[in-house]
Amino acid sequence: MKKLLIAPLAVAALALAGFVPSASGPATVKGEDMATVAATANCKSLTALSTVHVRKSASTRSTSLRLWYKGTKGCDIKGVDGGSYRNTCGIDSYHYWRKVNYRGTVGYVPNVCVKYS
Repeated sequence: MKKLLIAPLAVAALALAGFVPSASGPATVKGEDMATVAATANCKSLTALSTVHVRKSASTRSTSLRLWYKGTKGCDIKGVDGGSYRNTCGIDSYHYWRKVNYRGTVGYVPNVCVKYS
């Protein structure tokens, strides 16, 4: 019975992380991408405290991949030290970010803009 449940969970975790097998061959996951898949499978739920940009890297100058809307949930992957940000989510200045998976987009948000839910 347990074996029947593991395969769908693994496929779901891969799909959430954006790794979907293609018809041309098997999907491969390497290095840090594998850590992202594992962290997403063991999701620690986060809720956005305000609408924030999910960024490509931990910097306000980095490309915005999408918006994470206030009150919606995503998955925490890990905390990282990055570029400083100012006047964000009620904090004057800070530099800590969260690597997250929000609806299949993996990126970075200011730590002060999310809370564990």
